[in-house]
Amino acid sequence: MNKRLLTTIVTHLVRGGCFVALLFGAINMIWFAQAQPQSSKRSQTNSETSRNGLATTNGAKTVVRVHDTEERPQIASPQQTYSVTSTRVPSGTICGVESRAAHGQIAPNTDGGTLNPVAFINPTTVNASGRVAFNSQVNGSDRNQGVFVADSEGTISAIAIGCGGPGGSGDTTSMCGDASPIGGHFGGFFFGTVFTPDINDAGDVLFFCDVNGGTSRRALFLYRGASGEIVKVAAVGDPSPIGGTIGGVGPGSLNNNGKIVFLASPVGETANSNLFMWDNGVVTKVAAIGDPAPEGGTFSALGTESFGFQDGTFIPVGPVPDINDSDQIAFRAIVSGGITQRGIVVRTGQVDEWYVKVPDPTPIGGTYFDMQAASINNAGQIAFFADYRPTPETFNSGWFAGAPGNWRKVVVFFDPIDGGQCLGLAFSRNPMQTIDAAGNVVFWANLDSNGTSDRLVLGLTDGNLLIAARRGDPTPIGGTFGSMDAWPAVNGNIGTLNVATPGAQNGVLSAHMAFNHCPSGTPTPTPTSTPSMTPTPTATPTPTPIATPRSTPTPRPRPTPRARPIPSV
Repeated sequence: MNKRLLTTIVTHLVRGGCFVALLFGAINMIWFAQAQPQSSKRSQTNSETSRNGLATTNGAKTVVRVHDTEERPQIASPQQTYSVTSTRVPSGTICGVESRAAHGQIAPNTDGGTLNPVAFINPTTVNASGRVAFNSQVNGSDRNQGVFVADSEGTISAIAIGCGGPGGSGDTTSMCGDASPIGGHFGGFFFGTVFTPDINDAGDVLFFCDVNGGTSRRALFLYRGASGEIVKVAAVGDPSPIGGTIGGVGPGSLNNNGKIVFLASPVGETANSNLFMWDNGVVTKVAAIGDPAPEGGTFSALGTESFGFQDGTFIPVGPVPDINDSDQIAFRAIVSGGITQRGIVVRTGQVDEWYVKVPDPTPIGGTYFDMQAASINNAGQIAFFADYRPTPETFNSGWFAGAPGNWRKVVVFFDPIDGGQCLGLAFSRNPMQTIDAAGNVVFWANLDSNGTSDRLVLGLTDGNLLIAARRGDPTPIGGTFGSMDAWPAVNGNIGTLNVATPGAQNGVLSAHMAFNHCPSGTPTPTPTSTPSMTPTPTATPTPTPIATPRSTPTPRPRPTPRARPIPSV
């Protein structure tokens, strides 16, 4: 970690006096400084059972990144013969990494402020032209936060600017943000993995923030690239398509037709949420608790994660559904009384289908017992993180991709990667699109038990792995790649890299970057010039509210360590 960043953030926290009584480590201090809701290390799904202090049989501890810097210990079986990676020559290369937006660059429409993106815990999404969308705090201006887009030339555009305390802080008086379409002004934005804005090929941007002085305190908004207009998707207090009013609005995913799928919960609900779709101003139900599940039973849980904030509010945050350009919708569902207890549903037209479910066999043997959010491409293929049992007595986790009848393993714990072993992976989370049109999957991995050997990897459909970036390698803006955000995205041949940059030019602390994947026979793109950075003396993130996560209890027995009997599922 860059020592300057740590010193600045710690100093700021002490100066703010918000967390003096909390003696956390450096990573948690950075997390709080970026308005991250603190997550308990208790389970959020069946597979997240606490396993503190447990290690694998070969002595290496493996961990799963749940969100931001939050991890859960993981028990996995050592490398098995079924997971040997292909030794064929990979179909293509990584042919360049470019900076898109970096700490210290001028933040447009902020009266001279500069970007403070803290990129290693704030992901980006990317469209087909290589434009990335991201939230960032802003230094040196009262207009101190917002959502931005950066293109392949390094040009940064402001989508919406807010001011005052961060989202959930309870600040209702700051009025220096941009005018909101529901009245009043944009106030606090929310930072971290689960609040990443989404962008489509038309340049539309889906984002989420608080509003001061409007008809609602909080809403999900859509910026329309063609007109520059911002419209409301859904707000707290809106009527719900299933009756009553919306008590909590969460993030969503956006397709190239401008359709949006998102989470929302009823008034009084702090843990469970339902799934909805917005289409040109009309909100309809996708799925709600109690609806019939495919092949019997009913949905008992859909959105199972929520974060509570200092202002007393709760936001449903996951797992977020995904939607492709054929309007196929992929979502994780937990079921009562059906043919399974959980799995991933894909809706095509009005027909729901189990793409993968418990206890289906995995493509490498054994059976699934849990899975997270799935990204879906325009071919109807999905990519998702799952827990599985290689044998009835063992556990493992990894990434899988494909469609019914044609599944493949992307990577699992203990697979060989770049001369080492995979010891760290992250949950699949939308709207970060992890699977491209060809079925290649981008993911983050760590190769040591201390979390200091980050890799950004592209898992190809032929079974090979291409390394897009390594911690410690030189960056295009000087210095080296430091800590990497664990939720990259990919679109076409362009993937995202959000990373700390210790030693970079002009004291740049972190940057949002993009890598180019050149398949075999594809000409190498002409590198773009690195945008110039305006140095800033220090990075001073805004103090943040303390947030308490809530999760839905899982409706089935939890797996236990191997030393105990394994409950049936």
